[in-house]
Amino acid sequence: MILPIFLALLPAIFWLVIWYKKDKKEPEPKQMILLSFCLGFLAALPFFILQWQVEHSPNLLFLWNNFSAFLLFPAIIGTIALAFLEETAKHFAVLRLGSRLRIHFNQIVDGIIYSVSAALGFAFAENIAYFFTLLTYYSTSSPEFWNIYAFRSLGTLLGHTLFSGVFGLFWGHAFLSQSVTSKHSVSVKSFFRKVLETLRFHIIFSHILQARQSLRGHEKSDLVREALFLATIIHVLFNLLLMAKLFGHSLTFLVVPLLLFLFVFLGKQFLVPRNVRILHPIET
Repeated sequence: MILPIFLALLPAIFWLVIWYKKDKKEPEPKQMILLSFCLGFLAALPFFILQWQVEHSPNLLFLWNNFSAFLLFPAIIGTIALAFLEETAKHFAVLRLGSRLRIHFNQIVDGIIYSVSAALGFAFAENIAYFFTLLTYYSTSSPEFWNIYAFRSLGTLLGHTLFSGVFGLFWGHAFLSQSVTSKHSVSVKSFFRKVLETLRFHIIFSHILQARQSLRGHEKSDLVREALFLATIIHVLFNLLLMAKLFGHSLTFLVVPLLLFLFVFLGKQFLVPRNVRILHPIET
């Protein structure tokens, strides 16, 4: 296990340093970054336990195979479900930092740093298992091993940081903004309105990305929910591009412009000199 751990740790540290160095104005305490990383690592453990249970339990494997037979597009639905569960686990982990964030979280980009740290912890755990399995098929002298290793270290690991970085950006807006608590009772109509606004990312596209404050304000939880769904969609798109083929040709090459765009977009956020409290209602 020493070699898979070492191989998985190197790229995780590399990307962690890259992102940490971007926050030059007010860098977060290293112990908080380490804590985020560890929480992300722990968030991955239930996935391995579940996978082990399915693989080693004939009854669970039988149920999963029969359930998949009823799905119209089992591969796509499975990809969506897995991406959603992974993003939820990573972000739930970093949200568990709790009251400690109140002391150190004072910039919107801090959300990116903490989310990326948790994502790297998650990916580190994932890569340990992946490289351990890989070494049972290939030796370290095999070119195939190093090709896969390079993609997992540069492509997949970067992808994890970017999906979580997108969440962290909008989580940062929510964290530093004022939430507007609704006084009226929850109705079916208001519930479906919130669902519709979440699905079309109303707060993100109409307010955050346009740096335009909300006249009536929004709940922080609504923005966090939108951020989670957006991160999941980008994650699913990444996975589908790895799987998809068009006229017999792989579409994997399209992940490069996707990752490059997200990397530049998130990098620019560290150059913004102010924190815009989008969710704070404009006083009239």
